[in-house]
Amino acid sequence: MSVWIFSDAFLITLFSFITVAISLNLEAGFTGIPNFGKHVFVFVGAFAAQGIGVRIAAWIYEKVEPQAAQQALEHLRSMVPGATWKSLVGAAADVDANRIVVNNYLRPFFVSHVGLEALLVVLLLVVTVALALFFGLIASYAALRLKEDYLAILLLSFAELMVMVLFYQSQSLNGGNQGLWAITFTSDPVKFALIGSGALAFISYLYAERLANSPMGRAMRAVRDDDVAASVFGRDIAVIRLKVILVSSVLAGLAGFFFIQNAALSTSMTFNRVIWTFLPWAMIILGGMANNLGAVVGAIVFLIGKRLFEYYQIPISNALHLGSSIVSALLPNIFIGIFIIVILYALPQGILPEKPSKTVKFEEILESEQGEEA
Repeated sequence: MSVWIFSDAFLITLFSFITVAISLNLEAGFTGIPNFGKHVFVFVGAFAAQGIGVRIAAWIYEKVEPQAAQQALEHLRSMVPGATWKSLVGAAADVDANRIVVNNYLRPFFVSHVGLEALLVVLLLVVTVALALFFGLIASYAALRLKEDYLAILLLSFAELMVMVLFYQSQSLNGGNQGLWAITFTSDPVKFALIGSGALAFISYLYAERLANSPMGRAMRAVRDDDVAASVFGRDIAVIRLKVILVSSVLAGLAGFFFIQNAALSTSMTFNRVIWTFLPWAMIILGGMANNLGAVVGAIVFLIGKRLFEYYQIPISNALHLGSSIVSALLPNIFIGIFIIVILYALPQGILPEKPSKTVKFEEILESEQGEEA
């Protein structure tokens, strides 16, 4: 698209953040789980397409085209002195050969084999879900035992340990601080990412709305407001928190998977706490906690506002006579912060405050009872 603010890359980012904001709203807004480690769940989706995806794609390529794979491996060895890979799988995960393997061999192969490409997409989506569930189980173990403040600190520490220490410092997992090229799909991966992230955001919203207006949604609010009272009335607090964390983790992981289809190359630093944890928190606070439409509106207002400030950064700097490039670079964040404070001062509960769950009308219950008696 030619209009800068509605570029494909911007829309993919917007849809990804909408999904992450909705998933965070299910945890923090509806259930009272302060997940300050959201970025690790987004990262596992990217890791599924990078650290794991390229290995699986290379293995399939070797099985289907063994001679071509061997020729590619010999060609790569001649280009990377001292290479000791025994298969194309090793080359695909090496930062020196990764870009060549993915762009020159794997992507052309899968684009020309639609059936194998579809199989790989499904397989990596399953891997993304499995990784998200695994990390969600780890997070839920803490969520069942700690109160809000301690839980927030622990989840943030856990996410930082995984993203910034384990993955960023280890080249064997995801390319370390250099990153790996992700395996992307179709001849137009940006369009694939746009459709996938858009569909995911739409499905996430419909699911979250359905969940919020169900008995489970009312139980989530009860746990948030008073978990002791909820347990007295027979609600299993542990099961409710576990389910919410697992669902939210899967949504965030899938958002990361489709986001990396557009970015293609990234490191774990790309999924840092500021961008993928603190910004979604700002979005749901701005839009309205425990309101799914509020999470969507918060993400839209925040990202469009941020883009506008970035776009007009130089004229604003000149108008304010700011000579320092450092101060000028910080202007978008400064104005976004001021904008959020003004909005919350006027609307303390956000743009769209929490609304009560939809329940069956009393007249319908009465008619049902009368029909059964008749």
